[in-house]
Amino acid sequence: MLLGGVSVDDQVVRQLAAILDRRLENKFTQALLFRATVLALTQEEKARVLAALERAPTELEGLRELLLADEQWRLRERL
Repeated sequence: MLLGGVSVDDQVVRQLAAILDRRLENKFTQALLFRATVLALTQEEKARVLAALERAPTELEGLRELLLADEQWRLRERL
């Protein structure tokens, strides 16, 4: 699944959903249920995901780094 501009394995999306607030957890779970290939995030949602990843298990650390790198690239390119 493409999550906030980053390709993420469905298993990682499940792990991430488990540590998010209820609203985002539902959004991620529904995307998995409907086998979405892209899960768009608002800036606010992406900020909440990044905040949750700060407290996440080490196996999700790489995802946080990828999402941050994507965000920095978008800011640099003014996208």
